[in-house]
Amino acid sequence: MLQIAVTGAPFTGKTQLAAALSRSLKDSGCEARIVVAGALPFPADLARCELTLLMGLEELSPSADNAANESWRLQRAADALIREALTHEGVSYRVIYGTAEQRVAQALEAAQHLRLRQVAVALPHNALDAAPQTRGSHKAWVWACEKCSDPGCEHRLLSDLLTQRASAP
Repeated sequence: MLQIAVTGAPFTGKTQLAAALSRSLKDSGCEARIVVAGALPFPADLARCELTLLMGLEELSPSADNAANESWRLQRAADALIREALTHEGVSYRVIYGTAEQRVAQALEAAQHLRLRQVAVALPHNALDAAPQTRGSHKAWVWACEKCSDPGCEHRLLSDLLTQRASAP
């Protein structure tokens, strides 16, 4: 089960994103627990989340009135405090911007990336050895995970390749 946290300044749509993300993940057959962290200090279970999404602030319209300017200034201050708290707690996060639909799409992409990384970690260390034999004794390249870019995963894959080259006749 994925553990996802959604946080952000007041009135950034974090609750709406959490609900839409929960529905979309459920519809795709993915179990997820989504925590909405709206106020500081963060709940203790935030640090246990595998993915933290921060609602980004949209630019203020140049024609905004004084009340909107003040509200935006307060949102920026809250956003800065949240970012500082996340950094202080050592929580990595992904900032989500755009319309409601764009935010859901970005959140789903981040969740999918996390799921791919979990699959890659679950693969056996010698996953490349399971590749079918082709062209004599050479094995076809098999991606253990697509677009992973996890340094540990890349290191393991490259180490396996170097070991295979060293043991080749």
